[in-house]
Amino acid sequence: MLDVGFSELLVFGIIALLVLGPEKLPEAARFAAKWYSKFKRAITSVQNDIDRELRLSEFREQMQQEMKRIQELEQKMQAQMNELQQQSILAAEQQRQAAPSNNKNFSYTFTGFTQLNTVVPSSYMAKIWLDQRNCTHQTIKTVDIQKMNTAEFKVAV
Repeated sequence: MLDVGFSELLVFGIIALLVLGPEKLPEAARFAAKWYSKFKRAITSVQNDIDRELRLSEFREQMQQEMKRIQELEQKMQAQMNELQQQSILAAEQQRQAAPSNNKNFSYTFTGFTQLNTVVPSSYMAKIWLDQRNCTHQTIKTVDIQKMNTAEFKVAV
């Protein structure tokens, strides 16, 4: 803080001894030391306050940067969640559209009954459909629908 060497202190002490005299010099030295310590404490306190404020401002900047980073990550995650939801919705729709077409690949033809103009619904299994209509004949034959003509789509019960 104050760069005072030994030679400067010796010159200052000799001048103080000549001005104040030997009787008042110890009292003046205590008074000067007390004020010097108060001054030094005040300077140290101001330096600590400035350092603390600088650290707080740096900390605030870091917090703001982290908050921005967190918000960006949150937005990315939200976008990914939306994308996944859209993909799952599309997959469900594709599955729903594919399910009836998969059921249309097979047609159920029943033999040994009188012919009716009824088509087996694709959403029913053949055994359940037969049980609902109290049919007793259990011979069920599945045939690929692409190999059949439209006349064979009808069920004989």
